[in-house]
Amino acid sequence: MTSTLVQPPLLPAWQRNLANFGYRQIAPMPVLAPYVQHYWELALPAGQPSPHSELLHPDGGSSLLFQLAGELQINSVRAQQGVLFSPTAAHSGSLVLAAGVRVFAARFRPGMGQVFWHYAANELAGEVMGLDGARYLRFDLSAVTEQLQLAPDMPSRVALLETALCGALVRSVGMPGALPQTLALLRAARGQQPLTQVLAQTGLGQRQLERWFNRYLGLTAKQFSRLHRVAYSRELLKQAHPDSLAEVAYVAGYSDQAHFSHDFKSVVGLTPGQYLRRVQARYHSAEPADAALVHRS
Repeated sequence: MTSTLVQPPLLPAWQRNLANFGYRQIAPMPVLAPYVQHYWELALPAGQPSPHSELLHPDGGSSLLFQLAGELQINSVRAQQGVLFSPTAAHSGSLVLAAGVRVFAARFRPGMGQVFWHYAANELAGEVMGLDGARYLRFDLSAVTEQLQLAPDMPSRVALLETALCGALVRSVGMPGALPQTLALLRAARGQQPLTQVLAQTGLGQRQLERWFNRYLGLTAKQFSRLHRVAYSRELLKQAHPDSLAEVAYVAGYSDQAHFSHDFKSVVGLTPGQYLRRVQARYHSAEPADAALVHRS
């Protein structure tokens, strides 16, 4: 069974910003859909006057990026031997793409990438690795990287990577069946619902929940909730005519602007005001519908 091209009705602003670089996504085959969010690819023209940079905002997921040409780096870590492995992060990072770069990548759903790893997520969280990350994965990363370099197009690259992922999935020990539901409830709550209420909907105990988050995400449940409250705040700020920062804080569920600013800066590395100015300078006409996209996938 083959993967299909994703054609959402409206891409988030950062993806529209990469449209000129041929950015596109391909959805995973059904058996991998619970684990893989999508595959993506882009290429910067060789004549690009300067490197292109994007903020990488955490959502509890992880990524594998393959450097097919040119240079790229995440958080100042350069791709080593054609690959960057970026497990779960609690803070926004930076992706820098040099002129002439071509990137192919897999984005794993929050908590789901761990089925392809030998180690618990808390042993890897926050790190960015090159080919040295191969020892953590359940498939031959070096061989896959070489094969991807030779593949003629994106569908071929997706097929190659999915063969490796399916093999790793067969060899994995699986994960708790209630974990995806719990993550979905926390995402939907956008950090505005007490964990005790979420636990009441799942039948889980606090200790069990934290053990799962430690193993599969490398985050605490509180950190995960904060990531998604801040994510919602970011999408509100991307609206064409955002409300005042105080109003954004209120809509995002913060009791005061100081708490909002503290949470936002601790995750993004910028104050809400700094982020708003960055968005207005880069995206200009970001549609209000962006705020509805943050929890689509």
